[in-house]
Amino acid sequence: MAFIDYYKILGVDKNIPQKDVRAAYKKRAKQFHPDLHPNDPKAKAKFQALNEAFDVIGDPEKRKKYDQYGARWKEMDQAQSAGGFGGFGGGGSPFDGFDFSSFTSGSGGFSSFFQELFGGGRSRAQRRQSSPVDLNTNVSVNLDLYTALLGGEIIVQVAGGSKLKLKVKPETQSGTKVRLRGKGRSLPDGTQGDMIITYNVVLPTNLTERQKSLLMQMRSS
Repeated sequence: MAFIDYYKILGVDKNIPQKDVRAAYKKRAKQFHPDLHPNDPKAKAKFQALNEAFDVIGDPEKRKKYDQYGARWKEMDQAQSAGGFGGFGGGGSPFDGFDFSSFTSGSGGFSSFFQELFGGGRSRAQRRQSSPVDLNTNVSVNLDLYTALLGGEIIVQVAGGSKLKLKVKPETQSGTKVRLRGKGRSLPDGTQGDMIITYNVVLPTNLTERQKSLLMQMRSS
């Protein structure tokens, strides 16, 4: 079985005090989150490796066995739990070959997933603010001149394919933005972004002579 250096993955020294392990994990988590590295095909696996490392080093009992038995710590733990020392399984690790030491620091804060792990009772709004992932959806919606001037109702499609009826205020100008709370993209933990609609007023074409006359009257009044 290949040896996985959990300390290297966490970016810490083997003698790190137990009380400092969680802080080191949080710092490393900012670097490894797949959302910060969409072009890295190994980003997800690196993140999984980080979590595995923290699961072991962050637990004093597991860490003690890991320090004592190295690559065989898990089999030793299972054997001790069963009251004996059976045969050891083989196999490699999905994290073999990753150079975690060269993983450069990314920008941004925790995603809502990390807030769920470490943030305790933080509200959904607070988790949304701390997420480095933009969950907002920007949509451009065309309005005909009459609806823009007189007001009316339109149908827009939101995330997930559902449709929503919206009221348009009279005298809506082109470029007006409307924010629909919680109608953007979402994360597995329930955190949702907003849908931001930008109205684009489309002028009519092929006007009749009567329509042109009415417009001229409006302009001169």
